[in-house]
Amino acid sequence: MKYRRFGKTEWQVSEIGLGGAWFYGRPEEGALPPDHGIGVVHRALELGVNYFDTAPLYGRGRSEEIMGLALRDVDQPHFLATKVGYYPEPFDYTRDTVWRGFEASLKRLGRDRVDLLQIHESEIAGWDRIFGPGMTLLALEEIQAQGLTTHIGITGADLDLMARAVATGAFASVITYLRYDMLVTDALDQLAPAAAEHDVALILASPLHAGLLGSKRDDWIRAGRFADLYERLDALESMLADHPSPIEEVGLRFLLDDPGVGTVLTGVRDIPELERSCATSEACPLDAELRARILSLSRSGKGVPL
Repeated sequence: MKYRRFGKTEWQVSEIGLGGAWFYGRPEEGALPPDHGIGVVHRALELGVNYFDTAPLYGRGRSEEIMGLALRDVDQPHFLATKVGYYPEPFDYTRDTVWRGFEASLKRLGRDRVDLLQIHESEIAGWDRIFGPGMTLLALEEIQAQGLTTHIGITGADLDLMARAVATGAFASVITYLRYDMLVTDALDQLAPAAAEHDVALILASPLHAGLLGSKRDDWIRAGRFADLYERLDALESMLADHPSPIEEVGLRFLLDDPGVGTVLTGVRDIPELERSCATSEACPLDAELRARILSLSRSGKGVPL
């Protein structure tokens, strides 16, 4: 596993981080026992992963509970990130609601603090409910001042909002999802340059476009999800037809070849998938010409809907 500087935090973070959205089981297959998720986390540590991301939304707190159990007695240095948003319901982004949500997260995690606390899907909050008087940022700054989190971050899909938020200097990290992968690279237009300018760690979630570039491909096509990308997907698959590595590995390597990326979150559900993802950290960079062709294809249309 290779490591990268995580923006102005100066942390050295594994190139592949573990996202906690699915290791406890996907909705269509039912909940997996806690031991399954704990095993995934422990194997991730063995493979050199030191960055773990979870949220109250994932399994309505189940992810936080399992992550907390898995990391409870771990001495190996690591970074734990969670988020505020969604719960408690109704989540109105006021100071008091943010505090209640965070305190509930600490109970589920079995911890008295976290390393990074992020606003979950900031477009739901909107600018005024993040930065307004008595709103989300005030609570996050209080939490940070009390030593309950080391840094604060922001996540979401609204690239303009997040780029403006990053420029305020309030945040140490930013997560984007479905906006930077082999099919869509809109994040390179505004968000990535803003993150680089303000030394904010850029985190990429859903690096295989919610599985369209992997195990969920056929399911999404049957359901008609991401239909605007099917022509681009066909072209990409043809381009990679003779490549020796599976498309999933190429997709992760494509992102890791960008030195501006802080870490790539892999939302694996089992250990074999985790091992394949982590192996990409030590894989050779893509051929420069191939990377340029993929990038050109991903830029062949803008404003692709989520």
